[in-house]
Amino acid sequence: MLQICYKHGANTDGGTDLSEEQITTQEPQNTENTKSTDPKMKKDRRDYHLMLFIDNKKDGGVHQMGINSILIEIIGLVIAVTLVITIIGWTVNSHIRQNVTAERDALAARVEELSAQVDTLTAENTTLADKVTILSNTVNTKVEHETAAQEESDAAHFPQGFPLSSSASMTTSEDDPKCLIFSCSEGTSVISAGDGVVLEVLPDTDYGYCIRIDHQNGYISEYYLSATPLIKEGDAVLQGAILALVESKDSKLAYKIYKDGDQIDPMEVIKIDG
Repeated sequence: MLQICYKHGANTDGGTDLSEEQITTQEPQNTENTKSTDPKMKKDRRDYHLMLFIDNKKDGGVHQMGINSILIEIIGLVIAVTLVITIIGWTVNSHIRQNVTAERDALAARVEELSAQVDTLTAENTTLADKVTILSNTVNTKVEHETAAQEESDAAHFPQGFPLSSSASMTTSEDDPKCLIFSCSEGTSVISAGDGVVLEVLPDTDYGYCIRIDHQNGYISEYYLSATPLIKEGDAVLQGAILALVESKDSKLAYKIYKDGDQIDPMEVIKIDG
Protein backbone atom coordinates (compact mmCIF):
# COMPACT_ATOMS: atom_id res chain seq x y z
CA MET A 1 0.00 0.00 0.00
CA LEU A 2 1.29 3.45 -0.96
CA GLN A 3 0.90 6.33 1.48
CA ILE A 4 1.40 9.99 0.67
CA CYS A 5 2.43 12.35 3.42
CA TYR A 6 2.71 16.10 3.20
CA LYS A 7 4.82 18.27 5.51
CA HIS A 8 5.60 21.94 5.62
CA GLY A 9 8.85 23.07 7.20
CA ALA A 10 12.01 25.05 6.83
CA ASN A 11 14.97 24.10 4.73
CA THR A 12 18.48 24.55 6.08
CA ASP A 13 21.91 23.79 4.76
CA GLY A 14 21.72 20.48 6.54
CA GLY A 15 19.21 19.23 3.88
CA THR A 16 15.57 18.32 3.87
CA ASP A 17 15.80 14.54 3.89
CA LEU A 18 13.91 12.70 6.60
CA SER A 19 15.03 9.35 7.84
CA GLU A 20 12.72 6.34 7.73
CA GLU A 21 12.73 6.28 11.48
CA GLN A 22 11.47 9.83 11.66
CA ILE A 23 8.66 9.04 9.26
CA THR A 24 7.44 5.88 10.91
CA THR A 25 7.53 7.06 14.50
CA GLN A 26 5.92 10.39 13.74
CA GLU A 27 7.03 11.63 17.16
CA PRO A 28 6.89 15.36 17.63
CA GLN A 29 10.22 16.93 18.41
CA ASN A 30 10.99 19.58 20.89
CA THR A 31 10.85 22.86 19.10
CA GLU A 32 13.38 24.31 21.49
CA ASN A 33 15.93 21.65 20.56
CA THR A 34 15.27 21.98 16.88
CA LYS A 35 15.74 25.70 16.84
CA SER A 36 19.26 26.62 15.89
CA THR A 37 21.10 29.47 17.42
CA ASP A 38 23.50 29.60 14.52
CA PRO A 39 23.04 32.93 12.70
CA LYS A 40 24.07 31.33 9.48
CA MET A 41 21.31 28.77 9.72
CA LYS A 42 18.76 31.50 10.47
CA LYS A 43 19.90 33.34 7.36
CA ASP A 44 19.57 30.26 5.13
CA ARG A 45 16.22 29.21 6.57
CA ARG A 46 13.54 28.88 3.86
CA ASP A 47 9.93 27.67 3.75
CA TYR A 48 9.37 24.47 1.93
CA HIS A 49 6.57 22.01 1.14
CA LEU A 50 7.44 18.36 1.33
CA MET A 51 5.40 15.52 -0.18
CA LEU A 52 6.38 11.96 0.77
CA PHE A 53 5.43 8.79 -1.07
CA ILE A 54 5.58 5.86 1.38
CA ASP A 55 5.40 2.21 0.39
CA ASN A 56 4.35 -0.04 3.32
CA LYS A 57 5.89 -3.12 1.83
CA LYS A 58 8.82 -4.69 3.67
CA ASP A 59 11.28 -3.45 1.14
CA GLY A 60 9.38 -0.23 0.58
CA GLY A 61 11.22 3.02 0.72
CA VAL A 62 10.48 6.63 1.31
CA HIS A 63 10.44 9.01 -1.60
CA GLN A 64 10.61 12.72 -1.05
CA MET A 65 9.48 15.46 -3.47
CA GLY A 66 9.67 19.15 -2.68
CA ILE A 67 7.21 21.69 -4.19
CA ASN A 68 8.07 25.36 -4.26
CA SER A 69 5.54 27.69 -2.61
CA ILE A 70 5.35 29.91 -5.74
CA LEU A 71 4.19 26.93 -7.78
CA ILE A 72 1.52 26.23 -5.19
CA GLU A 73 0.35 29.83 -5.43
CA ILE A 74 0.29 29.68 -9.23
CA ILE A 75 -1.73 26.47 -9.16
CA GLY A 76 -4.12 28.01 -6.65
CA LEU A 77 -4.43 31.12 -8.77
CA VAL A 78 -5.14 29.05 -11.90
CA ILE A 79 -7.79 27.09 -10.03
CA ALA A 80 -9.34 30.31 -8.69
CA VAL A 81 -9.33 31.94 -12.13
CA THR A 82 -10.81 28.81 -13.68
CA LEU A 83 -13.50 28.73 -11.01
CA VAL A 84 -14.28 32.45 -11.54
CA ILE A 85 -14.43 32.00 -15.32
CA THR A 86 -16.69 28.98 -14.86
CA ILE A 87 -19.03 30.92 -12.57
CA ILE A 88 -19.08 33.92 -14.92
CA GLY A 89 -19.72 31.67 -17.91
CA TRP A 90 -22.52 29.88 -16.10
CA THR A 91 -24.04 33.23 -15.07
CA VAL A 92 -23.79 34.65 -18.61
CA ASN A 93 -25.20 31.48 -20.14
CA SER A 94 -28.03 31.50 -17.62
CA HIS A 95 -28.80 35.13 -18.48
CA ILE A 96 -28.65 34.35 -22.21
CA ARG A 97 -30.93 31.36 -21.74
CA GLN A 98 -33.40 33.51 -19.83
CA ASN A 99 -33.33 36.15 -22.58
CA VAL A 100 -33.75 33.52 -25.30
CA THR A 101 -36.64 31.96 -23.38
CA ALA A 102 -38.28 35.36 -22.91
CA GLU A 103 -37.85 36.21 -26.61
CA ARG A 104 -39.19 32.81 -27.61
CA ASP A 105 -42.23 33.26 -25.38
CA ALA A 106 -42.76 36.77 -26.78
CA LEU A 107 -42.51 35.47 -30.35
CA ALA A 108 -44.92 32.64 -29.55
CA ALA A 109 -47.39 35.15 -28.11
CA ARG A 110 -46.95 37.40 -31.16
CA VAL A 111 -47.50 34.44 -33.49
CA GLU A 112 -50.65 33.51 -31.58
CA GLU A 113 -51.85 37.12 -31.77
CA LEU A 114 -51.17 37.30 -35.51
CA SER A 115 -52.93 33.97 -36.02
CA ALA A 116 -55.98 35.35 -34.23
CA GLN A 117 -55.83 38.48 -36.42
CA VAL A 118 -55.58 36.31 -39.54
CA ASP A 119 -58.64 34.34 -38.44
CA THR A 120 -60.53 37.58 -37.80
CA LEU A 121 -59.51 39.05 -41.15
CA THR A 122 -60.46 35.81 -42.90
CA ALA A 123 -63.91 35.90 -41.31
CA GLU A 124 -64.31 39.59 -42.21
CA ASN A 125 -63.15 38.88 -45.75
CA THR A 126 -65.72 36.09 -46.06
CA THR A 127 -68.43 38.42 -44.78
CA LEU A 128 -67.36 41.17 -47.17
CA ALA A 129 -67.26 38.69 -50.04
CA ASP A 130 -70.83 37.65 -49.23
CA LYS A 131 -71.90 41.30 -49.08
CA VAL A 132 -70.16 42.03 -52.38
CA THR A 133 -71.93 39.05 -53.96
CA ILE A 134 -75.30 40.25 -52.66
CA LEU A 135 -74.58 43.83 -53.78
CA SER A 136 -73.41 42.61 -57.18
CA ASN A 137 -76.55 40.54 -57.62
CA THR A 138 -78.67 43.51 -56.55
CA VAL A 139 -76.89 45.83 -58.96
CA ASN A 140 -77.17 43.31 -61.79
CA THR A 141 -80.87 42.85 -61.08
CA LYS A 142 -81.36 46.61 -60.97
CA VAL A 143 -79.44 47.05 -64.20
CA GLU A 144 -81.52 44.34 -65.85
CA HIS A 145 -84.74 45.97 -64.67
CA GLU A 146 -83.56 49.40 -65.76
CA THR A 147 -82.44 48.02 -69.10
CA ALA A 148 -85.77 46.30 -69.59
CA ALA A 149 -87.60 49.46 -68.51
CA GLN A 150 -85.49 51.55 -70.86
CA GLU A 151 -86.13 49.17 -73.72
CA GLU A 152 -89.82 49.24 -72.92
CA SER A 153 -89.75 53.03 -72.72
CA ASP A 154 -87.88 53.26 -76.01
CA ALA A 155 -90.38 50.95 -77.62
CA ALA A 156 -93.26 52.97 -76.18
CA HIS A 157 -91.80 56.26 -77.47
CA PHE A 158 -91.15 54.82 -80.89
CA PRO A 159 -94.13 55.91 -83.12
CA GLN A 160 -94.88 52.44 -84.40
CA GLY A 161 -98.54 52.35 -83.38
CA PHE A 162 -101.49 52.65 -85.77
CA PRO A 163 -102.91 56.21 -85.47
CA LEU A 164 -106.60 55.08 -85.37
CA SER A 165 -108.54 52.98 -82.90
CA SER A 166 -110.15 50.92 -85.66
CA SER A 167 -109.30 49.74 -89.15
CA ALA A 168 -109.50 52.19 -92.04
CA SER A 169 -108.73 52.40 -95.73
CA MET A 170 -105.40 54.02 -96.53
CA THR A 171 -103.91 55.86 -99.51
CA THR A 172 -100.99 58.19 -100.09
CA SER A 173 -101.26 61.87 -100.85
CA GLU A 174 -100.85 62.88 -104.48
CA ASP A 175 -98.97 66.00 -103.48
CA ASP A 176 -96.86 64.27 -100.76
CA PRO A 177 -96.10 60.56 -101.27
CA LYS A 178 -94.74 60.34 -97.68
CA CYS A 179 -98.11 61.40 -96.26
CA LEU A 180 -100.71 58.68 -95.51
CA ILE A 181 -104.40 59.47 -95.91
CA PHE A 182 -106.85 57.41 -93.81
CA SER A 183 -110.61 57.33 -94.34
CA CYS A 184 -112.28 57.37 -90.90
CA SER A 185 -115.79 56.39 -89.90
CA GLU A 186 -117.82 58.30 -87.33
CA GLY A 187 -116.87 57.51 -83.71
CA THR A 188 -113.32 56.43 -84.55
CA SER A 189 -110.65 57.74 -82.18
CA VAL A 190 -107.44 59.33 -83.41
CA ILE A 191 -104.73 57.99 -81.08
CA SER A 192 -101.08 58.72 -80.43
CA ALA A 193 -98.66 56.41 -82.21
CA GLY A 194 -96.23 56.51 -79.27
CA ASP A 195 -95.43 58.11 -75.94
CA GLY A 196 -94.50 61.78 -76.08
CA VAL A 197 -95.42 65.36 -75.37
CA VAL A 198 -97.86 67.47 -77.35
CA LEU A 199 -95.64 69.92 -79.11
CA GLU A 200 -98.31 72.02 -80.83
CA VAL A 201 -102.05 72.13 -81.60
CA LEU A 202 -102.44 74.36 -84.66
CA PRO A 203 -105.31 75.28 -86.96
CA ASP A 204 -105.02 73.93 -90.53
CA THR A 205 -106.74 75.35 -93.63
CA ASP A 206 -107.14 71.99 -95.38
CA TYR A 207 -108.25 69.73 -92.49
CA GLY A 208 -109.17 71.94 -89.56
CA TYR A 209 -106.48 71.08 -86.99
CA CYS A 210 -102.86 69.86 -86.85
CA ILE A 211 -101.58 68.05 -83.75
CA ARG A 212 -97.78 67.60 -83.45
CA ILE A 213 -96.33 65.18 -80.88
CA ASP A 214 -92.66 65.05 -79.93
CA HIS A 215 -91.72 61.46 -79.02
CA GLN A 216 -88.45 62.67 -77.43
CA ASN A 217 -86.26 60.33 -79.44
CA GLY A 218 -85.87 62.35 -82.60
CA TYR A 219 -89.28 61.34 -83.96
CA ILE A 220 -92.23 63.73 -84.40
CA SER A 221 -95.65 62.61 -85.57
CA GLU A 222 -98.26 64.95 -87.13
CA TYR A 223 -102.02 64.36 -87.25
CA TYR A 224 -104.20 66.49 -89.61
CA LEU A 225 -107.90 66.06 -88.81
CA SER A 226 -111.26 67.83 -88.79
CA ALA A 227 -112.28 66.58 -85.31
CA THR A 228 -111.90 68.79 -82.27
CA PRO A 229 -108.66 67.99 -80.39
CA LEU A 230 -109.04 66.62 -76.86
CA ILE A 231 -105.49 67.56 -75.76
CA LYS A 232 -103.54 70.78 -75.59
CA GLU A 233 -99.96 71.89 -76.01
CA GLY A 234 -97.62 70.55 -73.30
CA ASP A 235 -99.70 67.50 -72.38
CA ALA A 236 -97.84 64.23 -71.90
CA VAL A 237 -99.46 61.39 -73.78
CA LEU A 238 -98.91 57.64 -73.85
CA GLN A 239 -99.01 55.34 -76.81
CA GLY A 240 -102.72 54.80 -77.66
CA ALA A 241 -103.90 57.97 -75.91
CA ILE A 242 -106.97 59.54 -77.59
CA LEU A 243 -106.12 62.79 -79.34
CA ALA A 244 -109.52 63.46 -80.93
CA LEU A 245 -112.84 61.77 -81.73
CA VAL A 246 -114.16 61.61 -85.32
CA GLU A 247 -117.60 63.22 -85.35
CA SER A 248 -118.68 62.94 -88.98
CA LYS A 249 -118.82 60.34 -91.72
CA ASP A 250 -116.16 60.08 -94.39
CA SER A 251 -113.63 62.09 -92.36
CA LYS A 252 -110.01 62.10 -93.45
CA LEU A 253 -106.83 61.84 -91.37
CA ALA A 254 -103.52 62.87 -92.87
CA TYR A 255 -100.57 61.29 -91.03
CA LYS A 256 -96.88 62.28 -91.27
CA ILE A 257 -93.67 61.29 -89.39
CA TYR A 258 -90.38 63.15 -89.15
CA LYS A 259 -87.03 61.74 -88.03
CA ASP A 260 -84.43 64.29 -86.88
CA GLY A 261 -86.23 66.95 -88.91
CA ASP A 262 -86.52 64.92 -92.13
CA GLN A 263 -89.85 63.53 -93.27
CA ILE A 264 -89.93 59.74 -93.68
CA ASP A 265 -92.45 57.23 -94.98
CA PRO A 266 -94.71 56.27 -92.03
CA MET A 267 -94.92 52.72 -93.38
CA GLU A 268 -91.26 52.32 -92.37
CA VAL A 269 -92.19 52.46 -88.68
CA ILE A 270 -95.90 51.61 -88.41
CA LYS A 271 -96.58 48.19 -86.94
CA ILE A 272 -99.86 46.88 -88.30
CA ASP A 273 -101.40 43.87 -86.54
CA GLY A 274 -103.75 41.57 -88.48
